[in-house]
Amino acid sequence: MAQRILLFLLIISLAGCVSSKKYLQRGQYDKAIEKSVKKLSRKPDKKDELGVLKKAYHMAMEEDEKRIKELRMTGQPSVFEEIYHIYEQMENRQNKVRRLPNKVLDRIDFTYKDYAREKINAQKKAAEYLYAHARKLLKSDSRFDARKAYNELKRVQRILPSYKDTDQLLQHALAKGQTQVLFTMTNNSRTPLPEGFKNELFKISMADLNSQWKNYDTQARDGVNYDYYIDLKLKAIMVSPEQVKQSEYTETKTVDDGWEYVYDENGNVKKDSLGNDIKTKKTKTISCDVLETRMRKHTTIRGRLEFIEAGSDQVIKTDPVTAEWHFEHEYIQTNGSIDALSKKTKKKLGVKPVPFPPSEAMILNAASVLKEMSKEAIYRHRRVFE
Repeated sequence: MAQRILLFLLIISLAGCVSSKKYLQRGQYDKAIEKSVKKLSRKPDKKDELGVLKKAYHMAMEEDEKRIKELRMTGQPSVFEEIYHIYEQMENRQNKVRRLPNKVLDRIDFTYKDYAREKINAQKKAAEYLYAHARKLLKSDSRFDARKAYNELKRVQRILPSYKDTDQLLQHALAKGQTQVLFTMTNNSRTPLPEGFKNELFKISMADLNSQWKNYDTQARDGVNYDYYIDLKLKAIMVSPEQVKQSEYTETKTVDDGWEYVYDENGNVKKDSLGNDIKTKKTKTISCDVLETRMRKHTTIRGRLEFIEAGSDQVIKTDPVTAEWHFEHEYIQTNGSIDALSKKTKKKLGVKPVPFPPSEAMILNAASVLKEMSKEAIYRHRRVFE
């Protein structure tokens, strides 16, 4: 990582070392002008920079004027946007140079030109052309033409803000250019769905999947012609029987049980080197009988997502989905000393028996999992929608 940073800093440093003369030789006139202006702002009498600035400035202006002339000769209304931007560029270049001292301007033969009239004329004609072209595109039934219209209108805004009803047309183009996708569900499982299943499934949040040109709905909106459908076809809904398994085992542990004297072969209490009686710890083994009950039940929903083109009803993509929900509960009953139990077994103390959840609740929980899986699949395949 450090090497990359050093390489980046080196590139920046080398880029900063390019002289104005070198930029001039490369034909990068505006970069040459920018470099020379900075240097001449500090040292107005620097002859080399005066020569570079004079040549770069006049060649840049000459090139731009030549380009404007070429564009005008085409007679195409589409050229006025470029003409407008060229005039902007010429104005900015001129204003950058004119801030230099007068003695510098005299030595580079600088003459100020007012481009305001030409610029405003190009600005109006460019906005007029783009606006008219956008309106023409919006008459098409194609959402892709609407997107082109949107881009044209954004250019109008950049060139001439508040031009006519551009803001309203932009909203219209945005709505018309969106790909509309509707998420639906078909139950082919032959299993009746519990109440609330559809509501849970259609709680799927599509907001973070939406983008400028794509909109996802889980409920059909009036007046919207959908371009694609994502149909979740349920194939099977299975709930396992309730399973109860019990196992019995005994856990034991050796614990301290006081102390006792140590006797010699004559039956006398042994003494240590200091004359104290020698004692030793006593231990005993404790035990606890455990009856462990394990409850199991699970549900599985299998289906597939079908990505369908609305106009032709053609399935353009499929993706299988399987959602599962497991109920697992364990509790124990004990008989004996609980101090004999391991830490793992002790964690189960106090856990109470509970009833099995009804199958309907299990299916609803699986629907919540299915909802998130469906969203992930839609995100993975979002590029199938144009």
